[in-house]
Amino acid sequence: MKLLIIGASGVLGSRLFNDTIKKKWNVMGTYCSYELKGLSYLDVRDENSIDKSFNLFEPEVVVMAGGITNVDLCTLKPKLAKDVNIKGTLNLVKKIKAYGSKLIYISTDYIFDGKNGPYKENDKPNPINAYGRTKLESENIIKSKLKDYLIVRTAQLYGTGMAVQNTNFTVKIIHNMKSGKKIYAADDFYSTPTYAGSLSKIVIKLIEKRASGIYHGAGAEFINRYDYVNKIADIFKLDKILIQKVKLKDLNLKARRPEKGGLKIDKVKKEKIADVCDCKTGLMLLKKELPDA
Repeated sequence: MKLLIIGASGVLGSRLFNDTIKKKWNVMGTYCSYELKGLSYLDVRDENSIDKSFNLFEPEVVVMAGGITNVDLCTLKPKLAKDVNIKGTLNLVKKIKAYGSKLIYISTDYIFDGKNGPYKENDKPNPINAYGRTKLESENIIKSKLKDYLIVRTAQLYGTGMAVQNTNFTVKIIHNMKSGKKIYAADDFYSTPTYAGSLSKIVIKLIEKRASGIYHGAGAEFINRYDYVNKIADIFKLDKILIQKVKLKDLNLKARRPEKGGLKIDKVKKEKIADVCDCKTGLMLLKKELPDA
């Protein structure tokens, strides 16, 4: 198996890179913003950059785990979000079509409006922010231009990435609480937090069974941010007095969030793709990965 992982320095990409190497797959990982040893440079905005990686490695399967995932940044810099997330996907799709490779695209629950979550694979998308719109447009490009593709949507991903800059909500909360900072967590903002190790297993199993179409890979627990942060505090033995309960509107975020987002994983369960874990199990696994935990 010749697997190209675009965005191998990120939370999912780095976990998938390490897990597939352990399986003795022939793997090439790429970075864009943060140079890392063992990874090759690839910028999806540059067709020549894509050509170079494809011509060098000739991948059978490509996992697109990169892109701009910072929701507020996508709102503040919409052109950058479109250039990377949409035009970058279009560039990649062109090359994949020419090469006959299989594309696995990592998407998000933010393509939904958050009125009736968690969501099934066939629920109607209705993104309410720039990030969600770029991801949905990328999905539509893939579906319209490729016959054999796999879209794996996830939600509130957490884990450890190769690049220290690629932190996520969970890791930030842990570091901030260790530093004695107050945490403002909304009790009306729901999702299905997803441990990167679980999602990596799901993606690997889907590759092995040559799955196609759309799958949801997420955590097993639908929970609001306030309760989730309290679980983090329990697992990492942090001072709960730092946690302040608020409403989502009080956070004054740059981009709107889907209040009741998250994903249903009935399809993954029914097909016995891989085990999924609740927040406590995922956070316990994360604790083993963090050196200062």
